[in-house]
Amino acid sequence: MSEETTVVAARDESQKNSPIGGGDDATVVADDDAKCYWNGAEFSDGARICADGTPYECHYSQWMKLPGSC
Repeated sequence: MSEETTVVAARDESQKNSPIGGGDDATVVADDDAKCYWNGAEFSDGARICADGTPYECHYSQWMKLPGSC
């Protein structure tokens, strides 16, 4: 990946997490202060993470799965 990616632990549903978006019925709501959360850690809009070999990018408070692996 061309942008810096943060490696994170597997998603822990007991922690604060933003939803994972995508699919045909995905809805994204624009937010000037868009942030994403993964296991309680805060990430800014556009941040990329890798969890269990799957890459995600923060878009308007939702994690979007990226193609490929990390």
